[in-house]
Amino acid sequence: MAPQPAAGPFQIRGLMVDPARLIERHEFYFDLLEHMARWGFNTLWWHFVDDQGVALKLRGHGELASAHPFTPAQTHRLVLAAAQRGIEVVPEVECLGHARYITRLPQYAHLADGDPLAHNAVCPSHPRTLKLLEEIIAEVAGLFDSPWFHAGLDEVEFGDCPRCRRRSRGRPPGWLYVRHARAIRDILARLGKRMIMWADHVEKQPAMLRALPKDIILAHWQYTAVHPDAIRRSLGAGFRVICVPSMLHWGDVIQPNADNFRNLDEMLTVAARPAPRGILGVVNSWWVPWRIIRDAALPAVAYTGRALQRGRPQEKLPFARWFCRDLFGLSDGPAARALWRLHELTLRRHELQALLGDSLADLHEAVNLARAEGFGRRLEDVRQCVAALRAARRKVRTRKAEFAATLLAAEILLGALETGRQVREAFDLCRGAETAWDRGAARPAVAASLADAGRILREVSDRVEGLCRATAADWDRTRYRDDPRKALRDAATSPCGADVLLGRLARSRLFLRRMSGRFGAALNAFRRGGPLPGGA
Repeated sequence: MAPQPAAGPFQIRGLMVDPARLIERHEFYFDLLEHMARWGFNTLWWHFVDDQGVALKLRGHGELASAHPFTPAQTHRLVLAAAQRGIEVVPEVECLGHARYITRLPQYAHLADGDPLAHNAVCPSHPRTLKLLEEIIAEVAGLFDSPWFHAGLDEVEFGDCPRCRRRSRGRPPGWLYVRHARAIRDILARLGKRMIMWADHVEKQPAMLRALPKDIILAHWQYTAVHPDAIRRSLGAGFRVICVPSMLHWGDVIQPNADNFRNLDEMLTVAARPAPRGILGVVNSWWVPWRIIRDAALPAVAYTGRALQRGRPQEKLPFARWFCRDLFGLSDGPAARALWRLHELTLRRHELQALLGDSLADLHEAVNLARAEGFGRRLEDVRQCVAALRAARRKVRTRKAEFAATLLAAEILLGALETGRQVREAFDLCRGAETAWDRGAARPAVAASLADAGRILREVSDRVEGLCRATAADWDRTRYRDDPRKALRDAATSPCGADVLLGRLARSRLFLRRMSGRFGAALNAFRRGGPLPGGA
């Protein structure tokens, strides 16, 4: 089925989800369709393939599947449920880069190209590559009714292998990329599908626009600064375009932030300018879901739908009041203000790494953050927001679990900032004890100051322990308990590590517990005549 005609200026009003990196409980995606239909969407991009795995159990290549994949029958039910709600599901298969879902397996390791730890590829010059991709594409194409098929082709590094060097010798830059893109386009054309591809490489090498078939739809993703010239260049070359901002990507944690909303607003404004000929619409991308509390993203999803349906940015506080009524049955001005304000106050990835650290270097960075101008004001603002949400909790009539998750995201933010404040206090107490000891203060007096620092460290450790337990419980509610990305039993070496929000909390919990214990032991030794703890 084709997208429904837009009520506003956009033919496509879309959301992209990323089950390739983390498969939520399957029922969530059906529930999400209900929200999307109510909030004004008509398109769902299903990014089920990436380096981390494949969220679909293919009959012909079941070896590629991640844990808890959708079966073909479940995929059919999802597509049917979406169609019944006027939503078209567009699949995406990475057909060049982000190819470790293929090359990480021993039987396909010989197809690897690029950097295996960063941007990589499946070698476009190996004779097996196109055959394998065609097998995957053909099966996927048969599962989705959409006439469109997203082929990826973004963020790719390749060409250093002997086959690629021989094949591209004497050719202009980008030739091999274009040849591969055309080959994928031809495969899809034979299957009756029209190809969508990411546009980052044509933004970098505009000469490719002259060589690519004009029936390819270019998805321009710009997640920070929006560059209208790049979009206009594609339009001027005769391509149709979809604009893709991001409501969550690599630098974002806990929940979407105000910059994500701003990115959507700016992209929407570019797409809705007078006579935006050739722009099909906007699809907001929801990447790396493991970095956040899942249901804390729902305000950004709802905002996207309303803004796209109306064709313009929305006032944030009126939107927050509407959202609280719509999802939670909650008419509470302070809670609505807190809901939006938390998007302005939330942490970035590097800040969370420091405030919920797992090394002494992180602790020193946390002290620096806590000393920075504006930290105290930010902490107080977050306290007030959390208090407003806690007070509103008893008034929530619907979707109480989702409200609890929204509150949990706020409490993680507050807990991280409080940790920074207390780590700074403990650090200052230790420095004061060191100075007093150097000046000849009595051991009992110095020990008393150090005991206060130890008490603070225990409080910090206990808080992070509580946040970790609460986040693990939310994971079990929304995600699969046995998903390998949870892996709390070995937080020190878990593959989730610093990248997954729950992993960050688990690693910090482990580090703080050990550090608090070691500090306590060192303090007891100091009381018995030993050296000052920490060598201070």
